[in-house]
Amino acid sequence: MINSDTYSFFNERLSRWLLLFCLVAVGIGQSFIFTSLPPIGREIGLADVRISTLITAGAATFVVAAFLWGGIINRIGRVRSVIIGMSCYALTIALTGFVLQEALAKNLSAEQTYYWVFTLRIVFSLGIAGVLPSIQTYLIAHTDIKHRSSTIAMIGASFSIGMILGPAFASLLSSLGLTAPFYIIAFLAGCAALFVVLFVKDKKHVRQFERPPAINWFKEPVMPFLGMSTLAILSVTGIQQIMGFLIQDRFQLDVAQTTHQLGFAMMTMSCFSILVQMILVPRFQLGVVTLIFSGVVMGVLAQLAFILLDSYVGILFAMGLFGAGFGFLFPGIVTAQTLLVKDDQQSRLASMNASMQGLGAALGPVILASLYQLGQLVPFLGLMFALLFMLGVFVYCKSKLKHVF
Repeated sequence: MINSDTYSFFNERLSRWLLLFCLVAVGIGQSFIFTSLPPIGREIGLADVRISTLITAGAATFVVAAFLWGGIINRIGRVRSVIIGMSCYALTIALTGFVLQEALAKNLSAEQTYYWVFTLRIVFSLGIAGVLPSIQTYLIAHTDIKHRSSTIAMIGASFSIGMILGPAFASLLSSLGLTAPFYIIAFLAGCAALFVVLFVKDKKHVRQFERPPAINWFKEPVMPFLGMSTLAILSVTGIQQIMGFLIQDRFQLDVAQTTHQLGFAMMTMSCFSILVQMILVPRFQLGVVTLIFSGVVMGVLAQLAFILLDSYVGILFAMGLFGAGFGFLFPGIVTAQTLLVKDDQQSRLASMNASMQGLGAALGPVILASLYQLGQLVPFLGLMFALLFMLGVFVYCKSKLKHVF
């Protein structure tokens, strides 16, 4: 016979894994569009610039919406916020697939399709922006401080897995039809929302009808760590943007060869990042100081490897180092943030952090591509000094917050 303690433990574990599965689904939803939308857009007659604006509009909306979700989560609850976000995700992706299918069948003009998809991308981002902060807040509330860095690492790893699976899903499922990925991924998100409705409970949430005290970003001080979060994501998306340029320019490859080599490089970075976040951080229960120092050191070594190693193996080595560094740095920064605010402020913090990460993701490709125009090695030198500056800021904050870290 199962006693109440065993049932409670099983329910906690099930809730945790279902919410992490939601994050995988969110990562898929965010990344598969990069593979699926461009060829369909061209097929129905959309210019490349217009296709890009569809993706950019969603990213910009996410930055704003994530910031606003903090107060909403406090009022309606963490689980309900996840359900709303995942349901919105499933509905808008399915409708996007339907609109594109109608356009391919010539039932909608390219102009009509553009405005329909633009609107759906906005609504998609408005809903999905609340999922990550809701899940982060829930998991933090149901995890003791000793295991908090492990929880944050699992959050990052789950989202990263989804980001890797998204393009792969799109490529495989497109053999069933150009719009098939939209319907199947929407079904996946809908199932995730249904599982959360049926199995995830949040007895620790107390609905807040009054607004909690505002976070004093500078006094806590949370703002430096939000800046670190932005810089960390900026560096990852920036490296992803310029790596194709670097490989093609350094080894004089054609487009097909560059795409092939770039795929291996990206996979190397992602695999090492996931390995660190899913295995090393939880296994050794690393603290904030160790995580941030390790992440910065490995990140700096990765930049040196990009600069000094000219071979393709050197590129793979540098990407592995960089991925591992991010795997340490991300949970370290986010865990530090969560230790600086009260429990009733966690949702606002998580929302602000998601917004800042979205900003970093948007700025990274633009900034590093611009630096690359100045010289092949300039982006890596810039990132190296930025990481060292980040470490200096952390050391200063640590000296002021000895009771926290």
